[in-house]
Amino acid sequence: MIWGMNNSILNRAFFWRTQCNQYFLWRVCAYFVCAFDWLKRRTKNFLAGIRASIQVTSTWFTECEEYFLGRSRDNAQRAVHAAIQLQLPHGYAKFETNDLCCLGLYELPLSQIVLAVKKERWSRAGTVLGKVLANKASAKLGVKGYSAAQEWVVVPIPTPFLRRVMRGIDHSDIIASSLAKELRLPLRRVLWQRFGSTQKTLNRAGRLQRLQRFALRRWHGASVVGKNILLVDDIRTTGATLDQASQVLLQGGALRVAAAVICMVEK
Repeated sequence: MIWGMNNSILNRAFFWRTQCNQYFLWRVCAYFVCAFDWLKRRTKNFLAGIRASIQVTSTWFTECEEYFLGRSRDNAQRAVHAAIQLQLPHGYAKFETNDLCCLGLYELPLSQIVLAVKKERWSRAGTVLGKVLANKASAKLGVKGYSAAQEWVVVPIPTPFLRRVMRGIDHSDIIASSLAKELRLPLRRVLWQRFGSTQKTLNRAGRLQRLQRFALRRWHGASVVGKNILLVDDIRTTGATLDQASQVLLQGGALRVAAAVICMVEK
């Protein structure tokens, strides 16, 4: 009888312990599930907050850029492509040669975009112009493929140091950098230009009679020896700038000098 009573007490104690263990495990599991759900919600809200903050910041920068400059990345692409579409191919094709290609004549609205790149530091438009000019140079001059990277070198028409400091931008370098990146060609800044009067202040005779302004940079002349050179500039007016730069490069050992410009002045 006593043994049976003790056995019953042990069974009840064991049952009670089993129930407590199950209840404890259930509570622990419930707490873990709640904690996991809370952490998941917090993480989701945190990531959503970061994503929203980045989007708001990006929108704010875009609005500020459009408010102060009116020149965002999308605006640059639209403006450049619209201006080039307005150019008539037969209008500027007569000025192109086997070693010279351009995107159009120096007329509105293309001329306004070029001046904005130079005067108002619209670098994004210069980048877009360089990409479009790269496609034109690839089709016109046959500058494409792996062999072109071994034979061709892109050289920008340099801006004098003081004028580059005053303007705060080197427009030809931006265009040439974008063109070289698009064509996967090496970019070499081998030329330097003496500071002098701007071409805008000179007439045609004065531009043609200007003394030699270009020279090869010291220790950089070897990079043009035996290479085909693609000169890049924004505007071709009389051709004096390109002729002088080509003469210096040919004297430095270049095999061929071609030029790619954004627009040409109809003279």
